[in-house]
Amino acid sequence: MKKTLAIWSAWAIVWSSFALVDGVLYEVLLNSFEAIPQELDDILDYGTIRLTRQGKNQLGVSGSFSILQNAGSETQQMFINGRGSLCEIVAKDEVIYPHLLESSNLPPQDSCPFPKGNYTIYNYVMDEQRLPPAVPASEWIIETLLSRDGKIGAGFRINFTTK
Repeated sequence: MKKTLAIWSAWAIVWSSFALVDGVLYEVLLNSFEAIPQELDDILDYGTIRLTRQGKNQLGVSGSFSILQNAGSETQQMFINGRGSLCEIVAKDEVIYPHLLESSNLPPQDSCPFPKGNYTIYNYVMDEQRLPPAVPASEWIIETLLSRDGKIGAGFRINFTTK
């Protein structure tokens, strides 16, 4: 059964956890964060994963979630830098996943397929030095969807503003 993954949920949550500190040329304001209703219940259990305020100007990721199926080469991810299998994108990631491993019990970066299991992220805040030097001031929406045969298995919608 072919699975399509349009931006893996945990990744989008992490990407939206911008650290806002001196040296970054913009400010990020979180407007909303919502789970998209599921039509399938065998892909992901949202658990307690949430964006959390880590300080006056920092958002982090904390909580537990369960991946209910192995996700490997058949799982496609559309991401900022193109399309590829979940395994390829995780293996090549130099920005998020290596640092996320330090704050979670996620599997090693070279794990393929990405194993089903229960995972926890412990107060992860993205290293602000890894962010681009400037992001245009605008309204942004990051939407993540995990789907199979056109039905939503999981997803998040994050609305934020950059100034």
